[in-house]
Amino acid sequence: MRLRSFTASSLPDAMELVRRQLGDDAVILSTQDLGERGVRVTAGLDDDPDDDFGQDEGAALAAVEELSEVFDYHRVPPGLVDRLLTAASGLTAQGPQLMLAGALDSVVQFAPPPLPSGTGDLRAPILLVGPSGAGKTTTAAKLCARARLANRPATLITMDTVSAGAREQAQAFAKALGVPLREAPDAERLGQVLGDCPSDHLIVIDTVGVNPYDAEDCRPLRLAARVARAEPLLVLPAGGDAFESAEVALAFQELGARGLIATRLDAARRIGGLLAAAHATGLPLVGAGLGPSIGSGLANLNPIALARLLMPESAAGDLLATGTRS
Repeated sequence: MRLRSFTASSLPDAMELVRRQLGDDAVILSTQDLGERGVRVTAGLDDDPDDDFGQDEGAALAAVEELSEVFDYHRVPPGLVDRLLTAASGLTAQGPQLMLAGALDSVVQFAPPPLPSGTGDLRAPILLVGPSGAGKTTTAAKLCARARLANRPATLITMDTVSAGAREQAQAFAKALGVPLREAPDAERLGQVLGDCPSDHLIVIDTVGVNPYDAEDCRPLRLAARVARAEPLLVLPAGGDAFESAEVALAFQELGARGLIATRLDAARRIGGLLAAAHATGLPLVGAGLGPSIGSGLANLNPIALARLLMPESAAGDLLATGTRS
């Protein structure tokens, strides 16, 4: 039996979705009242009409309902919930957490945090972008720390020479890591600084936070990305409203962001906004910040690690305990 979930504003509307997408032979297996968000219906369609609804299908339905509660807790948008539940229900993994991991793997993209290329190879500088207060400077330091732990050289460039304490924070991080720190208050100076950086270094550029909806505010960022020929990565804090996070991510994607680094995962109770942002943009999740200090690291975020964060019995500490931090 194939299971599908449908969310609509009312039960008749959900039933109509079931009929249109699964046909008149679909069986309604469960309904869930979502309050102001409407109703969710889980329906099944027999691949073999002669088969009865058996123990395996019952276990799958119970797992789908458990995952539905997880998504509701994290305030995942209804359309994304339906897609994830449908993907999960088609998997044969053992237990809800592995079903969730498989569903995430089919819906969200993942990539490891960047490291310098091998000797003689070139890689584009990393340009960290995002709203003010997202954690870009700390993330820049964590990327440099990953490079140092891998015995690779790195250079930190800060473009934020105006925010209160920004220069001092970057200086403290660079000193602690033993990496060169360069300042580039504008795109012209950035081009000059980059010309002096060793080609085998991981070059991480920390930028000033911008309002992605203000074209004038974003103009220096666009120019910096063009001059640096950089790979922009969006730094986005977890815990935000799902629709707001998705809209912010889409705006920064329009500015050129090619990946998403999540921050404050240790302090966020609900991470539906992170899922919504990744799904809306298709940007790969390329790391997770766990805590404000560079010692807390930047974790590799993969489907299993994200499933552990989403499930109620897991927490950010599990991500560290399982060795995903580098």
